Amino acid sequence: MNQELGKKLLSILKEEQVKKDEPMKSHTTFRVGGPADYFVTPQTAEEVAKVIEACTQEKVPYYIVGNGSNLLVSDKGYEGVIIQIYKQMNQVKVEGAQIHAQAGALLSMIAKRALDAELTGFEFAAGIPGTLGGACVMNAGAYGGEMKDVLKSVTVLTGKGEVKTLAKEELELGYRTSIIARKGYLVVSALLELKAGEKGTIEARMQELPSVEGKGGEQASHWSIQVQEVHSSVRKGILQEN
Repeated sequence: MNQELGKKLLSILKEEQVKKDEPMKSHTTFRVGGPADYFVTPQTAEEVAKVIEACTQEKVPYYIVGNGSNLLVSDKGYEGVIIQIYKQMNQVKVEGAQIHAQAGALLSMIAKRALDAELTGFEFAAGIPGTLGGACVMNAGAYGGEMKDVLKSVTVLTGKGEVKTLAKEELELGYRTSIIARKGYLVVSALLELKAGEKGTIEARMQELPSVEGKGGEQASHWSIQVQEVHSSVRKGILQEN
């Protein structure tokens, strides 16, 4: 374990935001996974950028996770830094027919906020496990809807640590892909544009769609196989189905 990196992380984040030898089984829907050298929970895009910069300086690998859906971690753990963008970056704000949400917000939570605001267009995502960030990266979709149908813009962090906002036209959204994935950008937040609807109709639509929300690994995996083409990648003890 890189002790110098540990010092840098603690200079960037609060002590409670930096955990050593954190068991990853506590942070995945499959409930498996050994310890990560460091597990950090930044609260802002600036903190994320600084953590990545520290990892780069110390030549230590890092991996970004959301709520851990469709994520398998080796029992041997992860030799590096796990950066979780989930509970600390999950604010959702409704303004008229638009919803601005941070990358760590659960899709189910955003769908509930849309329902409460009587906004339609996001019903398809109500039962999809995972966070907004991952959904933007892969243009997630189900039941006839896709993220490209509702995205207006996405704010990302580039590999150089620059924060930039990409309009929908710049996202190059395709079947389970986007420029975000191809460029290796990190999603910070996104702006969704929905339409006014009737609460009863929206709620009925959400209830009639089969729920695929991550209630354990089996359903999360089932969703991944049934709804999207599975591409598996192994990286330092981590396998993720995208």
